[in-house]
Amino acid sequence: KPYYCGVNSCSYSAYSTDKVLSPTAVPLAGYCLKVPVLTYHHIQPQADAVSKKQNSLSVDSNIFDRQMAYLAANGYTPIFANELINALITHSALPGKPVVVTMDDGYADSYTYALPILKKYNIKANLMLASGLVGSNTDMLTWDQVGEMKLSGLMYFTNHTWSHFSVKRGTQDKIESEIDTAKTQIERYTGQSVNIFTYPYGEFNDNAIATLRNKGYLGSFSTIPGVYQCDSFIMTLHRSHIGNASLSAYGI
Repeated sequence: KPYYCGVNSCSYSAYSTDKVLSPTAVPLAGYCLKVPVLTYHHIQPQADAVSKKQNSLSVDSNIFDRQMAYLAANGYTPIFANELINALITHSALPGKPVVVTMDDGYADSYTYALPILKKYNIKANLMLASGLVGSNTDMLTWDQVGEMKLSGLMYFTNHTWSHFSVKRGTQDKIESEIDTAKTQIERYTGQSVNIFTYPYGEFNDNAIATLRNKGYLGSFSTIPGVYQCDSFIMTLHRSHIGNASLSAYGI
C-alpha cells in the first residue's frame, strides 16, 4: 500500500498511486516523518571563506545567524540526530516542525562562529566528526573545543570516520578500522555513545550499510536531498545542503 504523508508524518491510506498528490502527500515506504536535515560545512565570515578558497562549502556567519533566527521565530524544534532515529525506530511522533542541524567534518569555525550563534537561539546541532582530523591543523577543531561543544548541551556527535574515508571503497579491514577508530575517539573525548554514522562524500553501498548494521549502528545520513525521513531508508537518511540564502529558499 502507498503511504499518505501529511505535514509531519506518514501512515497507510486508501490513496492509489495513480492519484495526483499534493506537495505534502507523496508516496513513501515505511514509517516516515517530515524532518528537514540541514547540512553545513564551514560557517565563517565571507571574507575568510574567500581568502581560504572555501566558498563552495561555506555559509557566512551573519547569514547563519539569520538562518538560526528564522528557525527560532518560525516555530521549529531543533533535535539531535538520535532523537530522529529513535522516533523512526519506535514509530513515534516528534515535536512540531522538527529540524536537524548538521555540521560536517569538524572545522574550527563550528566552535568559533557557529557555537555562539547556536547558544544565542538555543539551537541543538549535530557535528558529523571525522575524528582523525581533530587537531591536524589550525582549520580543524581541537579535542578541547570538542569537549566544550559537548558541555554546551547543544551538540550531538556522529561518526564520520577517522580520516574522512569513503566507506564505499578500500579493503574491509580499512573500512572497519576507519569506523571503529572514530567511534573509540569520539566516545573517549565526549563521553557520548556513538551508534549513528554520516557517510563521507555521501558515498555508500550495500557492504557499507551491512558493516554498519553489524557493528550496531542504528542509522546513517547520506547527502541525498529530501525532507522526509523513513525507517525504510534509516541507513541513508536524507539531507539538504544549505548555502548563503534564506532557509525559505530551501523549502524550510
